[in-house]
Amino acid sequence: MTIANVNGVNLNYTVQGSGEWLVLIGGYASSNWSSWGNILVELSKSYQVLAFDHRGIGGSDVPDHPYTTPMLADDVLGLMDHLHIDKARVLGKSMGGSIAQWVTLKEPQRVQSLAMTSTTSRLDERAKKMVAWWIETARQCGYETLFPGELTYFYSADFYNKNPSLIRAAEQALINVHRPIEGFAHMGHALIHHDTADLIHTIEVPTLLLCGEDDMITPSAHTLEMGRKIKNAQVHIIPKTLHGVLSEKPETFSLITDFFIKN
Repeated sequence: MTIANVNGVNLNYTVQGSGEWLVLIGGYASSNWSSWGNILVELSKSYQVLAFDHRGIGGSDVPDHPYTTPMLADDVLGLMDHLHIDKARVLGKSMGGSIAQWVTLKEPQRVQSLAMTSTTSRLDERAKKMVAWWIETARQCGYETLFPGELTYFYSADFYNKNPSLIRAAEQALINVHRPIEGFAHMGHALIHHDTADLIHTIEVPTLLLCGEDDMITPSAHTLEMGRKIKNAQVHIIPKTLHGVLSEKPETFSLITDFFIKN
């Protein structure tokens, strides 16, 4: 493990590839750097890529107090300071996109371009109840119960039913991560209370938003609204997909790479 002490917290990170900097910010369930899998491998062929474990998971410390998305954004900026990254492209998936919004709002001069997948500027009430249910299920029943249930609404029924081995592998990967329940709960608190809805209109960096058409966690209608608010945003809604759009339709990854090439 490679560790940096940032804001009094030890964060586990990796740097792969060479070239201009690209910072990856993981989501709620996938907030460890290894969860990027082949995406990290592909991006490191063209960029110097920073990926890391959020506080609360993997090889990073687990401070026992509620987290917020501005706090998690400060961790990202602190890691960039540690590595002397003055400016970078930023890719955030799901909750990582919410954190990336705060990175951009706090220090816009350090973000060359911003890509976000399956993300939100503010959870709706249904999604907040989902996250609260995830936390309580993890507490009461464990991750072995939580993640197989959660993944049933990450993918379309057709994809889910036709790819049982892939689904089982995804479930096991989530279960196997070192994920203390305190960190999982504190990350959930950050997601539930995230709110940049009245601020994102000030984001001016080139921005890409990508979402599955039928996403129940971060609905596509909300992604479209974010796209209307952000000045230099392009929006891609992928038909017949849900929250796991990049896994179900890996060809959509080219939308991100093309965006970064142009920006």
